[in-house]
Formats: sequence, C-alpha cells, structure tokens
Amino acid sequence: MKHPSSRLLRLALTLILLLALAAVFLSPYLTLQQLRAAAEARDAQAFSRHVDFDALRGQLKQGVQRKLAGQERGTDGQPTPASAFGAALAGALLGPMVDALITPESLARLMQGQSPLRAAGPLGGEAPGSSVLQTQMGYESPNRFVFAIARHGELPVELVLHREQLLFWKLAELRLP
Repeated sequence: MKHPSSRLLRLALTLILLLALAAVFLSPYLTLQQLRAAAEARDAQAFSRHVDFDALRGQLKQGVQRKLAGQERGTDGQPTPASAFGAALAGALLGPMVDALITPESLARLMQGQSPLRAAGPLGGEAPGSSVLQTQMGYESPNRFVFAIARHGELPVELVLHREQLLFWKLAELRLP
C-alpha cells in the first residue's frame, strides 16, 4: 500500500502540470482579449503593448509587394518587366503609407470590423451597426495564433499573433484578402 502523502504529492504535481499546460494553451486567447478590451476602451498605450509594429509594418510591405509583383506573369511564369517595375514603384510609395497607416488606432478599428482608413475620432470609434462580424481564431502552429475577422460575405483579414515567450504573444503579422 502506498503512503497517502506520496499519492497526494503526485496528485498536486499533476494538477500543477495541467494548470501550466492550460496557461500555455490559453495565453494567446488572453492576449487577444486584452487587445479587444484596449480597442474598446480606446487605450492606445495598452493596445500598443501587444503589437510588434516593426515586424507588422515590414511584413505588410513585403506581402503587398509580393502581391503586386506576382499579378502579371509572362509566358515563362516569371513577373513581366512592367509588373516588376510597377511593384518597385509601388514599394517606394508603399513604405511611407504603411508606416502612417499602421497605428494603434487603425489596428483597433480593424479588430472591430471597421475600415482602418477611417479618419474619424480616436481609437475605437463606433462599430458599424448594419453588418455582423464573423470571427474565427485558432493556432496555426505552436508559435502562431490567427484571428480572422470579416463582415458577412467578405474575405477575412487575418491578424497573426507570434509567441514572444512561453506565455506572451504580440501581433506581428497582418494578412489582407
């Protein structure tokens, strides 16, 4: 017969391990909830704590340039010189525009299903009442968590959180439709 204290110790260690695993699994959901709360409260500083602006801006610039360069292909499957030139020109104009548009305010509006380009008021603003938002979230990999948001009938915008440490996540990627 096993000693009751060793059984109790094993039970306590198992419970601690399960709680730790739950914390690791649920941490991006908590970060997303904090981002939403900061957006609703119009708290740009709290929102900014969960965003890696440099990574986000760099990824968005590269993604848009890849889309522009890949739209027109020649017979050999490579981008045409005209599309490559257009992508380079757009890239030169795109940089300052992305830098100006990726702000806590515009990201908060995006999370609420609004246009990030809206020039009205401070962080948050009024949510559109006529359209229902569809959201979906989940792990893409152990270090990537995707939050997709779209109005009914539209393609989703995906906000991707990257793991910073075991329990901490930051918004570092934005995928446009």
